[in-house]
Amino acid sequence: MLSRSIALCLCAALPVSAFADPGYYRVTGVASDDTLNVRSDPSAGSADLGDLPHDATGIEVSETDASGKWGRIIWEEGNGWIAMRFLAPDAVAQVGGTALPAGLLCSGTEPFWSMQMSNASATYSDTSGAVLAMTLQGARVAEGRQNFPVQTGFAGTDGSANALIAPALCSDGMSDRDYPWRVDLLISAGGTGRYLVGCCNLPLEVGSH
Repeated sequence: MLSRSIALCLCAALPVSAFADPGYYRVTGVASDDTLNVRSDPSAGSADLGDLPHDATGIEVSETDASGKWGRIIWEEGNGWIAMRFLAPDAVAQVGGTALPAGLLCSGTEPFWSMQMSNASATYSDTSGAVLAMTLQGARVAEGRQNFPVQTGFAGTDGSANALIAPALCSDGMSDRDYPWRVDLLISAGGTGRYLVGCCNLPLEVGSH
């Protein structure tokens, strides 16, 4: 059962942000023998950082530039830009019927930890060697809000987790990546509890389907 007291506590930790909800797309209009360039800046003349396959799917776009013609994505250890004219909206699996994408990977630094969520489960691990395999117990959207923040509750034989996730520009403090999600996480395992904060994104290799 999801804890109301946990939800109230964590809501206070979430920052007010005008950051737009991330969008999910697939590549379209690119020939099968070609690729979509990932640029360093929202300009066709900027450096080419790499390429997306002509049939790439589940691409997480955190925001667009002022013109709406370029979308920013996480690319390797930083960010990149791709032309929106070569993208079409893509349907991705969701966590517990919410608007959160299944496969969302959340993590934090100092302390280092990670938790990845499927549509009905989650796996948490950290540098202490703890590994928690948990199933989804419930998910709900904050009252009066359409999609976010979302509270998710997971439980397994070795512990449980409650997470509040919302769209917000987030930095891991170690890379140049701009993550599109922030998470507040309460972990209970081995008779002790931890309160962690971190960032989330849908990795390109996970979003592919």
